[in-house]
Amino acid sequence: MNKIFLFAFLIIGIGAIGQELPTEPENGFAFPIGSKFTIKLHPTDSINFDYSIIKFEPYQEIVDTWENDKLFDEKGEAGTIEFYFCLGTSGETEAEKEKNMKVLLLMKNRTEYSLNYNSDIQIKENGEFEKTSNVGTHPGAKGTEMWPYMIHQIGLNGFNKME
Repeated sequence: MNKIFLFAFLIIGIGAIGQELPTEPENGFAFPIGSKFTIKLHPTDSINFDYSIIKFEPYQEIVDTWENDKLFDEKGEAGTIEFYFCLGTSGETEAEKEKNMKVLLLMKNRTEYSLNYNSDIQIKENGEFEKTSNVGTHPGAKGTEMWPYMIHQIGLNGFNKME
């Protein structure tokens, strides 16, 4: 059953990228590495949210792992969360930068909510998605998730208010 859900999740995610924006609200979508996207939350009840993708574009730059605040505009659309799913590194020399390369999910929460959500990652190209942990996100905060190995896609779903 879990494999069927993840397969459907992948198909929805791939289809979403080719759709006109904004997408119809869904519980979740999958995004490929090298993506910049913005989602807008849509409440389904007093705690849970679906979301629509309101902006999506390829993003192939390698960012500084620690100095990346300038990626986000100071003012953004209320009720949205902006994401960069990309490569990041740090270091002085090319060797250090190569050694310190990571996959990053950077986000800026422009909602009024502290949120939990589920993250599923695809480590092998065309492979299955696996659950991974995350720290959630808080109103007005920039967040960073990072992994020391390649991730081809990330699925984000199950957004809900923190208790």
